[in-house]
Amino acid sequence: MLASRSHAFSVCACLVAGGLLLSASADSADAKPGDAKPAAAKTAPVKPAAKPAAANKTSPAVGKPAIKPAPKPAKPAPPPPVELIGLVVMPSEQFRGGPPSGQFDGQGRRAPEPRFDSQPVQGISSIKPGPTPGAWWALSDNGFGAKWNSPDYRLGIYLFDLRPRTQAGPDSRVALQAVIELSDPARFFPWLITEEGTPERFLTGADADPESMVAMPDDTFWIGDEFGPWLLHFSEDGDLLSAPVELPDAVYSVDHPLVLARGAPAKLEHSRGFEAMDLAGDGKTLVTILEGTVAGDAPRSLRVQRYDTAAGKWLAGTLIYELDADTVSVTDMSRIDGNRFVVIERDGEEGDAAKAKRVYSIDLDRAQPGKPLAKKLVIDLLQIGNAHGLIETLAPGAPFRFPYLTTESIQVLDRRHVVIANDNNYPAKGGRGPNVPDATEWIWLELTNPL
Repeated sequence: MLASRSHAFSVCACLVAGGLLLSASADSADAKPGDAKPAAAKTAPVKPAAKPAAANKTSPAVGKPAIKPAPKPAKPAPPPPVELIGLVVMPSEQFRGGPPSGQFDGQGRRAPEPRFDSQPVQGISSIKPGPTPGAWWALSDNGFGAKWNSPDYRLGIYLFDLRPRTQAGPDSRVALQAVIELSDPARFFPWLITEEGTPERFLTGADADPESMVAMPDDTFWIGDEFGPWLLHFSEDGDLLSAPVELPDAVYSVDHPLVLARGAPAKLEHSRGFEAMDLAGDGKTLVTILEGTVAGDAPRSLRVQRYDTAAGKWLAGTLIYELDADTVSVTDMSRIDGNRFVVIERDGEEGDAAKAKRVYSIDLDRAQPGKPLAKKLVIDLLQIGNAHGLIETLAPGAPFRFPYLTTESIQVLDRRHVVIANDNNYPAKGGRGPNVPDATEWIWLELTNPL
């Protein structure tokens, strides 16, 4: 399948990931903020009652009642037990074939020389099981984090062969088997792209920002983008098969070509598009969740919308996903069964400062008109058990934390097992320490309570 495509090529390099080094100590991983007790309030002294006074005199004064301390807020229920049973760590410095990259800054200015001689293997923003056991499709994001600094990064879908570490000692193994580079040779994109004048018309990180992916039964791929935001349909060889699908009601992001040309107003902030997407139970409907709130919608509410790929149209009835008070976005979703999904929700912090990295389950069939979807906490990514000893630097009983800013991929394997991966935003740092380059970590989790 991949060999027939000129830009879908085999990669023979193998990556061997060693033991994971965590910067956080066992004490810091176990620390919890103390419960401050309110100071006991003093009772005002009570004056002795005066003797009966003559008629029409005022009643004797009485003392003030004692002030009772405010009750402590109820502690939240402990998160459901979850164990780390598999681990793959891909070091940040990994590259594949391709042209030099990293020559532009955040304003699009070209440096005299590119930073890298080829294309980095980084920025995993969505994962799906591959065609063989142990194989995984992994969608790369737009490159270096922004539209203007990524015109020399080619968009692609990786095919990895992964052998996770399942106990203390042995290393995991990673082999990059192939890369499908995304392109638009049939000129379906209605706007100019970076490689406009080339025969292949490869798509770059200045043309689209891929964040979510569905591998279809017919071997094609649907990809959710954030620049439009658009839904993009690609062949198994990476060719764009049709024009980008726009959101209804002219919902454009600040990076949409029409907005940049001042031809339309923006209704979404930067990087707030199709962050989460998966296939519904009917095998043809894409379920999408926007990462950000559309202008005019209620604060903290995210639109859940469905696109019928067979009919080529958006379905009526937008649903609502409501963020927690301490989180800022949804980053991915995966179907459990029927129309039940798990959803990753996160705060805007990383490393030791991270406080909210959660996975909820939702059921679209139980949606109520005008009301947010009911959510059930199923995983706290900052409270993962390490009973198998995969993280050898942790003290016995200390939880394993997955504190990356961009934990952007989840895949349900069955009702008790999921796989989660982070987007390392190469060459970013901070997930495992302020000066530690972010690796790409894949974790296999086992749930005590079935989904």
